[in-house]
Amino acid sequence: MPSAQSEFSENTEVAKSTFSPQQKRQVVWCFFSLLFLMPYLQHNFFHTTLFGVFGTSSFAVFTLFSTVLALCLACCIAFQKQVGQWLAMRSSIVALSAVALGGTAAIFVAPTLFDADVALVWGLLGAVCYAVGLSGVAVRTFMVLGELSCQTDLKTVVTTILIAALVSLTAFAKLVPTQLYTFIAICGVGLSGAAQIGFGALEPPAKARDATKPALSDAYNRSWQFFYVIFFAIVLLHGLLYVADPTIESRGDAPLSLTITFVLLLALSLILAGASSKPNQYLQIICLFGNVLFVFLFLGLIAVSFLSVTHGDFSFAAIVVLALARVFDGLLLVALAVNSFSGNSGPVRSFSLYLLILYWLPTAFSYVLLPVLTTNFAFDTSAILGSASLAIAAVLVLAIVVIFSFFMVKAGPRESKEDGNTNAENRRTACAFLARQFGLTQREEEVLYYVSLGYSSKIAGEKLFVAPGTVQSHTKRIYTKLGVHSKQQLISLVDESESK
Repeated sequence: MPSAQSEFSENTEVAKSTFSPQQKRQVVWCFFSLLFLMPYLQHNFFHTTLFGVFGTSSFAVFTLFSTVLALCLACCIAFQKQVGQWLAMRSSIVALSAVALGGTAAIFVAPTLFDADVALVWGLLGAVCYAVGLSGVAVRTFMVLGELSCQTDLKTVVTTILIAALVSLTAFAKLVPTQLYTFIAICGVGLSGAAQIGFGALEPPAKARDATKPALSDAYNRSWQFFYVIFFAIVLLHGLLYVADPTIESRGDAPLSLTITFVLLLALSLILAGASSKPNQYLQIICLFGNVLFVFLFLGLIAVSFLSVTHGDFSFAAIVVLALARVFDGLLLVALAVNSFSGNSGPVRSFSLYLLILYWLPTAFSYVLLPVLTTNFAFDTSAILGSASLAIAAVLVLAIVVIFSFFMVKAGPRESKEDGNTNAENRRTACAFLARQFGLTQREEEVLYYVSLGYSSKIAGEKLFVAPGTVQSHTKRIYTKLGVHSKQQLISLVDESESK
């Protein structure tokens, strides 16, 4: 049904551009939830602000925090269904916000209220609460993005992510090291949770929704994941730079670094804003944009090697590396949202892996592992920085050639299989066309697809990972909007739309 597909792709944004007051409020609450959470990711969990108050004991407190955070994220990955069901309840975000706020407050004020030993106990307890609350609030934030995509559209989610990243970058960087910056470090997770309370209750996340959304091209669906490798190489280099020169940490907030990051994120935002709401096109743009950044990263690594060998000055290299890290961070978050929206991964598991690999692991490497190596084993990072960065650059070049060659080979044969899925694609297109025509929500469109296949409420609920009663409620609203009175009439209507 090419005509319906074409008309749907051209007019989806127009149909969904007029949001109800409730949807507008949800967009605002989602924005603030992201805005208050992003500084924790951009500023390494506020390692210096929160944990630095313990002096020589800060290493022990932060190590406990890192350990508990890793355990929490691992539980989210292993028990994603149960965790998703619990996080969907509004009471869970109330509890997590309170726990996180209590933890950060305990960490920050304990050294000023108690003697060293008692303060350390309170600090360790606060570290546990901080880790539990942060992991829960962060993962639920991604669930909120998924719910927003169902209530509005994918472009709204992508735009919200990038605007929050730009505002967070420009607003909070200027606060360093004021009292307001400290306030955000202590209360940010709680404020993010409060915004989620305002957003409202969530439905338990589905593992996959690929049956109701167009399949992504394998070439782009897989290749963006290579940016995980690039991002990890950046933060690995950042860890080496930090241990070689701890003052490097402040270079990320230098005007040049902030300007580079802002310009690149703004360029990405404008490019994506001009694109259609098709997941494939978003991932294509992300891949092309990321490849350009990769070239700059490679040049940055060469610059680090050259400057470390000739001048022993890492300042300019650190500015470039930290700027690119923040841009790749935004790229990956958008790609992750698109991938989850398209049903290729569950939101709880995806975002937990994102936090674990891209934030916990590099932070633990920079602030736990490398300090241990330099203190106990006389590990001289400045001496090996040049050769290490050259090695990373060589590995990245080799990896990108091999991996992208693999993707190009794999992408060809899979395209031929799409003809076998023509009927399913036409059915989805017909449902999408009716959803646009009659003003169905994203969730109702999903239910419409399964009901049009003749599935019972129980089976449709299993497919969507929701209760049968939820499917029945959506079905009643669909009947009303479509002007039908039975399942057979609904199926006939979809059949008629599909045959056009």
